[in-house]
Amino acid sequence: MGHNVILIMTDQHRLDTMHYMNPAAPCRTPALDALAADSLCFSNAYTNAPVCTPARSALYTGLYPSVTGMCTNIYQHGCSTHELADAPFLLSRRLNAAGFHCGYTGKWHLGIGKDKSASPEGRELLERRKAGYMGAEAYLDRGTLPTDVGFIGDDFPGHGNGGHGTQLFQRYLRENGLTQTLTGVYRGCRPGDHSKGGVITSGEETTPEYFISLRARQIVNQLRELSGPFFLSLNFWGPHEPYYVTAEDYALYRDMDIPPWPSFTGGKEVENKLHRLVQRPEQDWSFFENNLRHYYAALTGIDRQIGRLLQYLKDSGIYDDSYIIFCADHGDSQGCHNGMENKSGHMYNETTRIPLMIKPPHGNRCAVTDQLASTVDIYATVLDIAGYKKGDWQAGHSLLPLLKDPGSAVRNYVVCECVSAFPLIAMQRMYRSGAMKYIFNCGGADELYDLDADPYELRNLVNDPNYRSQLQELREGLAAAMYHHNDDAAPWYCKMNQLGQWQLEKHRAL
Repeated sequence: MGHNVILIMTDQHRLDTMHYMNPAAPCRTPALDALAADSLCFSNAYTNAPVCTPARSALYTGLYPSVTGMCTNIYQHGCSTHELADAPFLLSRRLNAAGFHCGYTGKWHLGIGKDKSASPEGRELLERRKAGYMGAEAYLDRGTLPTDVGFIGDDFPGHGNGGHGTQLFQRYLRENGLTQTLTGVYRGCRPGDHSKGGVITSGEETTPEYFISLRARQIVNQLRELSGPFFLSLNFWGPHEPYYVTAEDYALYRDMDIPPWPSFTGGKEVENKLHRLVQRPEQDWSFFENNLRHYYAALTGIDRQIGRLLQYLKDSGIYDDSYIIFCADHGDSQGCHNGMENKSGHMYNETTRIPLMIKPPHGNRCAVTDQLASTVDIYATVLDIAGYKKGDWQAGHSLLPLLKDPGSAVRNYVVCECVSAFPLIAMQRMYRSGAMKYIFNCGGADELYDLDADPYELRNLVNDPNYRSQLQELREGLAAAMYHHNDDAAPWYCKMNQLGQWQLEKHRAL
């Protein structure tokens, strides 16, 4: 009998909140700290895209957004595939074929399903159709949710906006005689911003985090009754905004002084209009300090629910015999680089680098590796656990060798893709090899950073003559990676960078 695999994912989670990365982090996360003590922890894991849908698509396809067509959030400009196709290579289908039963609860954001009236996003789509938008027509009678692609469990259509308004959560509240009450609600500054945060005064049992943690335990009970190993995917909506947090959790941070990041007023030499999409019109650290108090409180609340699941797994005798993978889909700006909110529009480490931990069976790995890893590697790693070989791993690399030797490299570069999460579309590609990080901004100035000398990415070296040869190597390395991953933007990128006729044959060994 194979080992069970449990994947726990947070949304928009900064790496610097993790104590394995930053022992002085003010965020209280005892459950994640305990899991880290049993795990291999990554300090240089990168998302394949700093936007929800494309980052999540990599987990279940093992492919980059330029190949899946999920280049930004579904039903937005820049995304060409709005519902995840059911295909034999989906992670759930390959696990089913290997004898695994798969469970799912929480955020999906890879489709809104066939019934477009069942979610706020679907209803908005129908309203846009009435106004003449044709983008809905091809998907009106079809759509994809977890139970359509081999999962047992819950279907939460679309993004879910924190899960608060979803049908399943609202039904849970009604059936249990609960009502969620909020106070202190505040908003962001972007066009069409919904409420950004507030305090829940009705107790943790009225939070979506509590509900999906409960559902995760119930689904594991279902999976245990079936023969063979299981895979569980538990997906929290937080700490992505809206930061609706319990009064008890908020009290831990309400009066905390949080100093500005070193990059809050730095790095102005990068002139990229795309950055303005997520920069606040005024540089006001008090806004972000308030944000972070809610953000940390949201993480503490999530951590408590993770702790409940982990304790249940230990009490049930499942913990020791299971792989547990914890990760985030991407990070969060929270005031970096001159007051940026949310994510997208830039490729700085605050949004591209993510927490990632792997607890092997019987744990006690307790190591931190600085080797590069990508979200596409999670797909490969789970398939490796299930007995699949390298030819089935798609674009990723299994991270299991690092459990034996944390210093061994499974890849020598990472690539991150984006076309922004807004109607104003601009292609970006990020390429990191060693300590050097190159960012291609289509329509804006490129960027080059030496992360050893400049960890906050404040000095753009793209025009520094001392780095000219390294810049050329990185540009060519990105071109090779784009061709290798079947990114159809590759020849156009090469033309813009005057790389000449590029021969794929030269780079088949990548």
